[in-house]
Amino acid sequence: MRIGQVFGVSIIVDVSWLFIFAIVSWALGSSAGPFHAIDVTPGVRVLLAIGTALLFFASVLLHELAHSLVAKSQGIPVKEIRLFIFGGASSLTEEPKAPLAAAWLAFAGPLMSIILAVICGFAAAQIGMNAPAGVVLAYLASANAIVGVFNLLPAFPMDGGRVLQAILWGVTHDRLRATKIAGRVGLFFAWLMIAFGVVDVFLQGFGGGLWFTFIGWFLLISGQGEQRQARLQVALRGHSALQLAVPAAATLSADSHADTALKLMLSKGVRALPVVLGERFVGLVTLGDFSHTDGTTLEQTYVTALMKREHDVTSIAPSADASQALALLGKTGFHQLPVVDVDGMFLGFVTREGVIDWMAHQREPQVQAALNHP
Repeated sequence: MRIGQVFGVSIIVDVSWLFIFAIVSWALGSSAGPFHAIDVTPGVRVLLAIGTALLFFASVLLHELAHSLVAKSQGIPVKEIRLFIFGGASSLTEEPKAPLAAAWLAFAGPLMSIILAVICGFAAAQIGMNAPAGVVLAYLASANAIVGVFNLLPAFPMDGGRVLQAILWGVTHDRLRATKIAGRVGLFFAWLMIAFGVVDVFLQGFGGGLWFTFIGWFLLISGQGEQRQARLQVALRGHSALQLAVPAAATLSADSHADTALKLMLSKGVRALPVVLGERFVGLVTLGDFSHTDGTTLEQTYVTALMKREHDVTSIAPSADASQALALLGKTGFHQLPVVDVDGMFLGFVTREGVIDWMAHQREPQVQAALNHP
């Protein structure tokens, strides 16, 4: 669910966030929460709990905005910030080009959380703990301090793990090697967190231990995925986007009608088709473009009225690195990435299925070694 845009970055709230928001609100408003010690009515306590939970997640959003603004200052486009059950994540369409830039990008989020903790802590001390506002600020100070310090743990792909990766990258001058080492450290911390959570569940019952187990599992899965992605990018090194490209199932001329496009897409079993004027790529029509159309008017509607025009479509040059094409495909979440040359000629799509097929047919020893290396 998109709730708005800040500094040109879309803010998305995942459905899973509602669950953790409800849990945090309940914990804050319960008899064990921070508002139990002050003299307020139950109704006011509930409102304070909900308001504090919203402010806490606003702090998480500021944490992610810090990442996003640093990324944008480095010329890295940011697709969105997504709030979900484990916090938040900034979706970058590119990776930093240098170790120092990568370290600063990763450190920006925890630094923002620590700055918020100091500001809230100072304000709470000035107001006092007898006032509701003081209790709210004291909670936000401790919560942001925990978020900042916890995110600095060297558990890749958390912020601390990415800082470690950047340091190792600077020392070894090898990004893949740095990713592998940081990934192994991250896996150790993930398993450590899972073990701690399981032991705590047996000793203390369900609660914090179960949450630690979930976080450890999330880090384990995420870390393994990051390592696989890094190995795949190295396997693609030296190859171009054009080598990964597969031809479109068909092309549509700009004077085609929408009903023709839809029938062709359904018969070919494809999600998208390029639209061309002569040989020049002018847009991309997808199945999603038909979702808000009246089926009875498709015969009178030109496909150009539905399509995304070329300047609104992310494409890649044929000479671009294959690893860049794969990263762009993954970061943007597109099903297909058009390959278009400097003259605007459409040369094919880079797709996930096409990449898998390309890799399956490679027999180069260095490619297989890169993929199979632990």
